Order: sequence, then structure tokens, then C-alpha cells
Amino acid sequence: MARIFKWLFGGSSAGEDRVEKDARREPRGWSEPEPDSDPDPDPDPEIVRTSDLSLPEQNYFIQLERLTTSVSAQNYPAAAAAARASLPLLRNWLKDPRGDGLRLDIRIPALSQGGTMMAITGDNEGLVELRKLVQDFDHLKDYREEAEEHFSDLELFNRIRSVIRSKPGVLQNRMKAELDIEDGRRASRLVSYLEKNGEVQRAKSGNTYELYMAGVAMPEAAVETIYTEPDNPGSHRRETRGTHPRELDLKRVSIVPLPPSPNAWDQSVDLPVTNEAFEDPESAWQEIIVEPIAKDDRPDPAFRRHYSTRGGTLSFDDLAKSDASLGAPGAVMFTNAKGQPGKTVPLRRAPSRISVHPEGEGFAILSRSNVLTVYGGDLKVDFETDLESAPEVAANRDRLGLAESEAHRALRCIALTPERDRYLFTHVDEAWCIGRDGKRLWGLRMPASEPTRIRVGGEAFATAAEIDEALEVLGLEMPVTPDEIRKRYRQLARELHPDLNPGNEEPMKAVNVASERLTGLDPEQLDGSGGGEGGFEIVISLGLAGQADWIYAAAFSGTGETALLGTYAGRVVRVDRVGIPTTIYDVGSMPVRIIETEAYLYVMTTTRLYVLDGDHLVALEDCSAKCDLLVSGGMVLLVENKGVRTFTEDGRPLGIALTKAPIRRAYVDSEELFIETRTQCGRFRSIRSAPERA
Repeated sequence: MARIFKWLFGGSSAGEDRVEKDARREPRGWSEPEPDSDPDPDPDPEIVRTSDLSLPEQNYFIQLERLTTSVSAQNYPAAAAAARASLPLLRNWLKDPRGDGLRLDIRIPALSQGGTMMAITGDNEGLVELRKLVQDFDHLKDYREEAEEHFSDLELFNRIRSVIRSKPGVLQNRMKAELDIEDGRRASRLVSYLEKNGEVQRAKSGNTYELYMAGVAMPEAAVETIYTEPDNPGSHRRETRGTHPRELDLKRVSIVPLPPSPNAWDQSVDLPVTNEAFEDPESAWQEIIVEPIAKDDRPDPAFRRHYSTRGGTLSFDDLAKSDASLGAPGAVMFTNAKGQPGKTVPLRRAPSRISVHPEGEGFAILSRSNVLTVYGGDLKVDFETDLESAPEVAANRDRLGLAESEAHRALRCIALTPERDRYLFTHVDEAWCIGRDGKRLWGLRMPASEPTRIRVGGEAFATAAEIDEALEVLGLEMPVTPDEIRKRYRQLARELHPDLNPGNEEPMKAVNVASERLTGLDPEQLDGSGGGEGGFEIVISLGLAGQADWIYAAAFSGTGETALLGTYAGRVVRVDRVGIPTTIYDVGSMPVRIIETEAYLYVMTTTRLYVLDGDHLVALEDCSAKCDLLVSGGMVLLVENKGVRTFTEDGRPLGIALTKAPIRRAYVDSEELFIETRTQCGRFRSIRSAPERA
């Protein structure tokens, strides 16, 4: 149910009605966001039916879905129309006096991205209506400044068009001066929207772009820098008809409840700040050696997504900003275990999803046109297939009533085995495993989400430190299994229950809180006695594709024998080689990254990293949404913009390495940590040993 919170709750209500803030980001390495990164929002809104006045009526959420899917399809006129159609629905919601004091603070994309859509399509009347709406209701006061910016954007869009028409080939980094504005990133963002709207073409020119209006004759040298997608390769599939997948039966699979992960922390989990080029604040290493990086050897910040493999690291330029991507939609670079850059090659198709197996060679990319391209260890194309034409996709689309235009958002995940002999893809709530020869091996569908009472607040969400305290209350320590927690809880409940031993009310409450923090379950679910305290509940139900538990993360195990599927409901489902679900790890919110080596399973959400050995929770670490996970050289790295937290493979903390400048690349060689910024490399040598587990 994590998507509900992501889409509905973007801030905090007063008092006890505070809910998690929006944490709608996928990990993109540790680089700062690019000004012309894909501006599309997460294209998977829920359809929400509500009978109270805390949320807008059903029709608003229908328009929200139209807005976000239209933006994803780059149909900006349709997106603007959906945003404008939602404005009177919002007004009706806010003017009803019965809702005073009940309304939840929710994200309203119609007032933010919807306003941008109206600006690019020139809908001045819609913007006037938007401005009046946010001025009329204090509930929307946070949007007032942004509403004025939309009018400015409308003017800037027209001025950008005028500049490009009058000066074909004008450089994008000159647009700030041409428009006489202070914010160059804003100009780049608007140019990116115009490109996605099909109005502008950008030709790579050094570190910037030459800009041309669509349809205008361009110099041949400029044309050669613009990527043109190759022809569709067709499908390599044997089957031409879909079949029914196996449906996950929650009652027939072992469930491992884990300490639940919130969608966002009340207070961000930030590393300390340093003024030193490199710093070891915990004295975890014996020495730091700092060396300048020769200009020709400096890491290119265009390669911003990093994945560990058996032999080194694959780094991707997914925005086509590097020289290697000239005339291509992006590039990939391989760096060996010693940090020595090797081959850099252009990608064949524009990447939408990337899959790299930590124990294998090569990688797979799902293009924005839904073509799966598999590359070998030599970075050459191994094979391609059109996933959109897969019979399973057509069958599931018909089942859910999805339009063909929604295929891009519905195909969410890909994964590859270490040997590249099998791959899997997911479409909404279904996962399909296919052989290299095109033979369908298995399919699995997640169960539909039923109308659910969602508890917000209370004692269930805890920090890693509070988890340690909860273990201490129960007299346990990691590694620990849910069965051990359950048995220990029942033992303590018999010893401390106030009905049997009066005066133990407070110790019993502490045990209840501890067990809930460790499992996410109310005590009554553990023992049939007692119950959780605090918080409140929201009752929601979903419709059509919104009922589906969308699969958002997927990976094959370290050996490639099993698959792991992470869903919006916070489940990680292990599936054996023939497609039978064997275990469900319940982490409480949407996983964004799953990695399994031959030894350990790593599950990462936007707030937490779990380390598991079978059913044993070995370690748990809080993290921010802005960090990336690398498992390399016998260490686990949580890499942020200006710092790296290091752990043993089983999750024991080793130390923190900080930098003053943004990190471009981090890797481990011979148990030494290397961190590269733009101009320097910090070599953290001779790390102390982590404490042994009891």
C-alpha cells in the first residue's frame, strides 16, 4: 500500500494526523539531479474511493491518473486538459464546510506539474483558474508562489521558442543570457519540456546543445549528433498467445514479517558535513591517502548510475551527456575491480530500466519503446526482443482494461540471470520468466489489493536504534527470525501479563511496543492478547489497475536459480526456478532495489536497508532516499552525494567516509575503499575489523 501514501500524502497534517512525506524517487547513483532529467512523475497513481471529506471525490483521482499517464506518454495537451478538469473538483472539495478540520494535506499534481502543462500548451485561462483556486483557499496556500511561476513559465516558453526560431543553433547554455534570467537550470528544464513535446531538437555540441525548432533544416554535423532509434527488432518469442499465470496465494507461502519501513523519515537521515577533502570521522581507517586525478583520468559525471558486477563496475550515462553518447541515447563504461576504466561504448537504445546482476557479466536495458536489449560481458549486443508484443502483455492489458498507450508505464521491471540464459519482465502485477530461446518458463500474478484499513502513526515505525532497543527489551539480538521474536513475545506475555501478575502494566506495554516494532504486527496478531496504541486509520479501496499490487523491483538470486519480486505493498516474493513462490519478506513499503549474492539478500526501500540470511534478519540500517547501494569487494556501500557508509557483507558497520566535494565514483579494491571526486581520489586504507556477532 505504499503507493497510497506516496500519492496522497505529501506533507503533514496537524497534531497526530501527521503522515509520511512523499519519497517518490528511484536511486540514481549519487550525482546531483540533472537540469534536463526526465521531468515525468511516477506514472502510477492509484484510483481512490473515499466516503468521507478528508480526500477529494473519486472523479479527481480519475483526472489525476489521466494527468500523470498523459505526461508519461508526452501528450502534454491531454495532460493540461486533465489538470484543468480537476480544478473545479478540488474547489468543490474545499468549499464544503463539512470537511473543515478533516481534510488531509495531500500532494496535488494538478497545481504543480499540471500548471506546467497548461503553461507549455498556452492555456492562460486555465492558469487564471488555478491562481484563483489557490488564492481562495488557505488549504492551498503553499501552492501560491508556484501558481505565479506558471505564468512566468508560460511567458518563458514563448520566449524560448522565439529565440530558437530567430537564432537556429543557439546554444542551450546561452539561453539564460538570451532570456535575461538568473536561473539557467530553469531555462534548461523548460527546453527539455519543449523537446519532449516535439517542438525542439537538441544537437550535442561540446558540453551543451545546439537548439533547433522541429522541422527546421539542420547542419549535417548537427544531425549526426541526434539519436535516431533503430528499427523494432520484433519478438524472439515462441508463443503467440498468452496464458494464465500462477496467482500468489498468501495463505500457502511462508511470510517473514520484518521491522516495517516507513515511506519517509520524520527527520532526514543525513551524514555529517566536512570541510576536509576527505574525512574519517569515526577513525575507522588507519590512514587516508589523497591523490590528484589527472585531467584525462577524471570520472565523467555523465556516468551517474553505477552497478557492481563479478569483475568490476558498470557505469551508465543514461541522459546522453558524455562524448561517447554522441549520436546515441547514452553510453556504458566498465571499470575493473582496481578502478581502472576500460571500454566505453554507446548504447543501442534509450534506457528506461537497467538490470545488472552482481554475480554475472553483461547487462540488460529496457528501452523507452519497450525493447529489451541484452549485452554480453564485452558490452556488445547479445540479443533483442520487443516486450510490448509479448502475448502475456496483451492478455494482461486486456484483463486490466489498459490502453496500449500505457504500455510504457505498465512494463516496470526487468532482470537477468548471471549466465544470461533467462530473463524476466513485469507488467503491472505479473512477472514472466522467459528463456534465452524465447520459451515461456513461468508466470506469477500478485493478488489484488482488497479494501484495506491502513494504520498511520503508532509504534510500528522505528529507527534502527529503536529496533536495537526493542531487541534488548525482548532479550534478543541479531541475527533473529520472526519465529524467535514470536516465541519470546509469548513467553514474556505469560510472565508479565497484568491479569496474572498485577503491577506489570508498563513492562507489558514495553514488550508490546517492542514486538510491534520488530514485526509490524499488532501484539494481538502475535498472541491474541493486547493491541497496538496510538495512530489512526484510513479506509481506502482501489479500482481497476489500481487494485493490482504493482511489481516495482525484480532480481535473480546470486546463483540465478530463484527470482525475487518487490511489490508496492512492501512484499518481496521469492520464486523458485519453476515459478512457485516459496517465501515472502514483508518490509512494509515499496522496495526500490533488491540484490542477492550467493551469501546474503539485500532489500532496500527509500528509508531502510535490510540484510537477510535465509529467514534471519542479520542487519538493518536506516538510509535516505538519496543513496545508492553497492555490494563490492567484500563490502556493502551506501553511497550518498558526499559520503559513504561501509559495512561487512553481513551488515556490520565498518565506518563512514566523508567528502567535501560530490562523489563521482566509489569502489573497493583489496579491502581498501576508493572515493573519487571530480579532481581527487581518497584512498581509505587498513580498515578496522567489525565486531563479531555473538
